[in-house]
Amino acid sequence: MPVALLPPITSSGLQRWGTPQKRTPITEAERYARCRGMSRWHRIRSGYQREDGSRTFNLWCGTFVSDGNVKAGPPLLADEIGTDDVCAVCVGKALGAGQDEIPAGMPKLRFDPRWLSPPSVCPGSGDSGLWVDVPNSRNVVRCLACGDLVSGRASGGAYNPRWGAVRHAPGVGLVEPCPFHAWQHLRRGEGEQVVCGCEVQR
Repeated sequence: MPVALLPPITSSGLQRWGTPQKRTPITEAERYARCRGMSRWHRIRSGYQREDGSRTFNLWCGTFVSDGNVKAGPPLLADEIGTDDVCAVCVGKALGAGQDEIPAGMPKLRFDPRWLSPPSVCPGSGDSGLWVDVPNSRNVVRCLACGDLVSGRASGGAYNPRWGAVRHAPGVGLVEPCPFHAWQHLRRGEGEQVVCGCEVQR
């Protein structure tokens, strides 16, 4: 069953320049939308149709799906999505705004806080300084951020030579994240200790 969509207002400020494009608001649509590559379904906040017939749907979490996205393909729309994951941010905002009534059976909600997910590339990679040479080895270093033994490699040019650990995925010994900065500002502390930069400044 379609749900009512909000007006696709693009700005709350007064615009005195430019010519706005001609668009037709989409007033109702299915509850859920996604496109290829999305890990979960999302709730639709608003939508519009261009003069060429292509549609764009704005989602409650801030992203969008569009017929014009050649890489991701056209939007997939559905009212019932079974046990598939649904964006928790979208559902919370849609229900909180009163877009429709709270369903009898809530969908399987999913929200991934970014800082809780370990980085795909270890912060000790490159010329971070978060590594020590391994004795009696050739071009092998121990990453202080994760504890793995990896190759050391030169980089840069003749005027900017650098040396560091090769780019690698974090090992199981990755240091605990800072509650404020995760793994974004790791620095070398006392000895071989690795801490967040906010700790170094204290």
